[in-house]
Amino acid sequence: MAELQCQEAALKKLSDGLYVFAGPTNVGVAAQKAQDGFTEIYFIDAGEDATAAQKLRAECERVFGKIKIAAVICTHAHADHIGGAAWLKEKYSCQVWTSPAEMSLAQAPQIQAQLFYGAFPLPEIDTPYFHAPSVQVDKTIQAGQKIKCGQIEFEFVALPGHSLEMLGVLAAGADGKKVFFAGDGIFGRSMLKRYWTPFVVDVRSFKESIGRIEKIKADYFVPSHGALYDEAETLAELNLISTLSNENLIVEILATPKTHEELLQAFCDKSEIKMRLSQFMLIGSSLRSYLTYLSSKGLVRWFFKDNKMYWQTTQRP
Repeated sequence: MAELQCQEAALKKLSDGLYVFAGPTNVGVAAQKAQDGFTEIYFIDAGEDATAAQKLRAECERVFGKIKIAAVICTHAHADHIGGAAWLKEKYSCQVWTSPAEMSLAQAPQIQAQLFYGAFPLPEIDTPYFHAPSVQVDKTIQAGQKIKCGQIEFEFVALPGHSLEMLGVLAAGADGKKVFFAGDGIFGRSMLKRYWTPFVVDVRSFKESIGRIEKIKADYFVPSHGALYDEAETLAELNLISTLSNENLIVEILATPKTHEELLQAFCDKSEIKMRLSQFMLIGSSLRSYLTYLSSKGLVRWFFKDNKMYWQTTQRP
């Protein structure tokens, strides 16, 4: 597996018409000359906020000259991916494309913080990091759909698990080379080194999405965070190991019955995670997703005692 680094805030060409703009959240860029002399651009995600979108715009103008933005294609509606979309839409009157379920989150982003927290969020949580500006969606796209825009073709791949209805984007450049923009369907090695427990809403779907990415045929694979890669099998295996190790750790901890918060404390202690409010929310929510999955497999069970809900291992995986 070759890990390919990109200079931050700069465009890296991957094939004729396909680029990646590296940053805290990588943005895919599909560009082609239009008849009016402008370069027509499709972005895959929009960066984490208006500042990131402005840097993206400036770099595209530096490289291509006069630009017009046709659409922002959102892999999913988490704020670090869609935060710059409202600014781009206001500035360029471009379209915004999402899957149907992610459209709801893009247009009513206050749902996102509530989803993470499980209730109306504390003000310390209801921040731009979790709550992007609302943006009107112009087009809904479906998994399996193909859209040809001039010389560039996009194919959309179902990658639920990290988010409700995330889509990966397989783009083919004019030279025939293919780039797979994976969103958060798979995490780069550096990202997993920092955060071994990525956020998930559906563990079963997340694992299935990893397997789906592993079978994609492309020349480059671009996770939304970290470096890009020239193959996906090794990275897919690392992501699956991460998920399985989290499952095993939960089962191990629950050999003794614990409440969710006791499980969260033990999980973070064993993982050497220092708890902060954002991690309490994100890891706590992910653990609930793991508990649902492990319960569906018969590996853990829940029960009430003294008005507390406990979880306990029933058998080893």
